[in-house]
Amino acid sequence: MSAPTVSPRILRLIVEHSPISQSDLKVRSGLSMSTVSQATNRLLSKGIIHELGLRRESMGRPKILLGIDPAYASVVGVQLNAERNLIVMTDLVGKLIGEQQMPTGALTPKQLGDALAKFLKSVETSKVGAIGLAISGIVDPLSGVCIRSKVLDWRHVPIAGLLSERFAIPVYIENDANAMALASLVFGQLGDAQSAIIATYGKGIGAGIILERQLYRGRHGNAGEIGNALVGDGSAAILEEVASSRAILNSIAATLPENGPPRSLQEVDGWPSHQVVDILTTAGRHIGISLANLSIAFDPDVVYLAMEPQMASRILLDQIMTHFQQYRLKLTPQVIPLRYLTDSSRMWALGAAGFAVNGLIDAIASSADEDA
Repeated sequence: MSAPTVSPRILRLIVEHSPISQSDLKVRSGLSMSTVSQATNRLLSKGIIHELGLRRESMGRPKILLGIDPAYASVVGVQLNAERNLIVMTDLVGKLIGEQQMPTGALTPKQLGDALAKFLKSVETSKVGAIGLAISGIVDPLSGVCIRSKVLDWRHVPIAGLLSERFAIPVYIENDANAMALASLVFGQLGDAQSAIIATYGKGIGAGIILERQLYRGRHGNAGEIGNALVGDGSAAILEEVASSRAILNSIAATLPENGPPRSLQEVDGWPSHQVVDILTTAGRHIGISLANLSIAFDPDVVYLAMEPQMASRILLDQIMTHFQQYRLKLTPQVIPLRYLTDSSRMWALGAAGFAVNGLIDAIASSADEDA
């Protein structure tokens, strides 16, 4: 392995497994101790990482633990989906520094750029190392082009190039499900899990797929687009048409017009009529089966389903869990857990910040090699 590629690899391991010692880095990287020491010394001298204290063990000398310095740089994450448009700033370990709401719905690239300009004026920008956009739609991360977003009404928009030229800051884009998946790696939510499915739920449904701690995009970048998959009941309907939050709320509003349209799935829990329960049960069955099929196809360590708090209907979540457990693979005694992420309305924006950190890691580590 050439020297310029060592420091990014070591830094990535430090970010994902902090706090970690040099001897643990040697084991995880497969590199020699001298190579690991040289790389960590370069990162320490640049202030990219710092020492976090000692870990005492029963035998041998205490080990110095290392971690990335959160204050070395900050990143901006932008959430652009049907639930909300939001800008956040975090440090390199995901701690929130600032945030700004944007109007929900379609935005032109200029409107997005103007909102970012306003936000950057309100915060310290000298250390902003990267901007991440989590977009609901189909994107090409390599070219920085949003190929299609129904929510934003964008087609073939080179948004990363437009924004990086305007702000002179690297800009990375991902679809919102992949953003969540990458952030779970960078900010440590996956722990030591090697593979995971991170599904996102709202007016759209998608999934980010982590295999061997790498994001799997598929041949054309469309892996995980489960909202466009057939539900398998012979109706030729796709999952989003029958089980998204929009589909559920529209079905309930049509069934119970005298109550007016419900504003959220949480609100629906207060209307436990047979009709409402039937609608939620049907949607939960389709989602649970879809997640079970993903778990059978990829055999991950864990499956997550992320949604904003107002979408977390207890009835719906119970049905999803029931049908996931019913249809999961039962050939082995190992049980793949299904876990819910429902505690934050800014999780996609933080996900965008997470993959901005992911994109920034290689750049700042390579700069340490170049200076050395």
